[in-house]
Amino acid sequence: MFHTTLSRRDFMKALGVSGAGIGVSSLTPVFRDLDEVMAAPSANLNRPWWVKEREIGNPTVEVDWSLINRHDNTKALVGGGFGPIVGAELQAKLKAESNALQLSDVKNNTPGATHKDWALYSACGSFVEQSVMNYVQATANWQPGTAPQVFTWTTPPTPDYFGTTQFKGTPEENSRMLRAAMRFMGASQVMFGELADHEKKLIFTKHNRTKKEIVFENVEKGYETDKKHVVPDKPLWIVSVAIQMSKELFRQGRSPLRTAANGSRYYQWKGVQARTQAFLNVLGYQGIGYPEFSTGVMPSQADAILCGFSEGARNNNVTISPEFGTVVGYFSLLTDLPLAPNNPIDAGYFRFCHTCRKCANECPTQAISHESEPSWDIPKSSLAPDKAPTWSVPGKKVFHTDLPLCFTQFGQHPGCGTCMGTCTHNVNGTAGIHEIVKATLSTTPVFNEFLWRADDTFGYGVIPVEDREKWWDYEFPTYGYSTTLMSHHGGYNK
Repeated sequence: MFHTTLSRRDFMKALGVSGAGIGVSSLTPVFRDLDEVMAAPSANLNRPWWVKEREIGNPTVEVDWSLINRHDNTKALVGGGFGPIVGAELQAKLKAESNALQLSDVKNNTPGATHKDWALYSACGSFVEQSVMNYVQATANWQPGTAPQVFTWTTPPTPDYFGTTQFKGTPEENSRMLRAAMRFMGASQVMFGELADHEKKLIFTKHNRTKKEIVFENVEKGYETDKKHVVPDKPLWIVSVAIQMSKELFRQGRSPLRTAANGSRYYQWKGVQARTQAFLNVLGYQGIGYPEFSTGVMPSQADAILCGFSEGARNNNVTISPEFGTVVGYFSLLTDLPLAPNNPIDAGYFRFCHTCRKCANECPTQAISHESEPSWDIPKSSLAPDKAPTWSVPGKKVFHTDLPLCFTQFGQHPGCGTCMGTCTHNVNGTAGIHEIVKATLSTTPVFNEFLWRADDTFGYGVIPVEDREKWWDYEFPTYGYSTTLMSHHGGYNK
């Protein structure tokens, strides 16, 4: 906003390296004013000032282009060129030694090469990579009436391959193991629940995309045919999975930008599900997943609430997480690996929604309830006042959204997500002030109305249409969200 001149000393103070030594000081560029700082070549890329640019085609490694020709990549060692170079005998010897070491490590429980370590390698390494890609392609090409066989997946090796038996750990140990593996595979966070008698009522009777019946049978492993998806009638646990989406893109209202963010969770989920199923299979267990890429065997929002991820919101088709807010996709797996269930939470969000009506006010169809109290009764839709509300099931005391009316915007291209983008809790989770606000609304509900009105005052929510193209000029993290949420280790211990 103003032009000012900085001395080298002032500039060094601003960098926080004043007095760091002559060596650093002498390497610092001389910027005579802030205009020169902004005009520096590295401004757009935000590279460190000490990274210098060279001429195009002239890297620090010397290159003699007159000696370089196109190369036959079948000669590469990874592509099969190693054997012809060293000979079949040595190659077979090395492979035998490698296999023997693998079996020995698993048998002796060698740190870093235990059964679960090899399971992670099998799920994420080249060992089953082509199978994973085929799996993902099957879901991408899925058509009604076909059977891509991704509900259960048995391509990866079993414990027999590694010369061991089914992995045994306590539910707590299994939970820590599976959470660590799945977060590495791409899940933002993972929670667990038991599929007991009550939770079995959440399993759909029929899948909306494959049109197959979903049934329980007295079998050891789940399976699928052209007519049904079979869930084993035995002790099972719910694996509830969160995959973040871009909060900023959800602020774009009903637009292709917002829809792109919503779609991002599905292509990430395909890989997470495939690798999780592979991981469990190597351990001697089964992962029962989505029969196709977008819909599972139970409502993911329900298991997110029951497994302690989030609380219900004013829009009863949305939940609110303390870490992720509203902009997060939930998915679920069933497994016979014993897990330690997480408890439901009370962070004050559902209570906050009793007062806050921001999403209801901004809903383009006014489909979200403005009532001050939740209800057991499911109202009929204003679009179909003569029809029973078969799109929802009773048993939940919530603020009931007119879902058919909502679907006139949400279910059409480009889909609407105004409620999620405008929610008071769709904020930058790393900003310190928001952590204070979260703690306040959780413990002191008397401030709830003040806080949601302050959210409006400070300009949060859906971005005006004329400002939406600015997103292309911003610099966001990979995938458009912070992967450090719920992470408490920086990566290196030393």
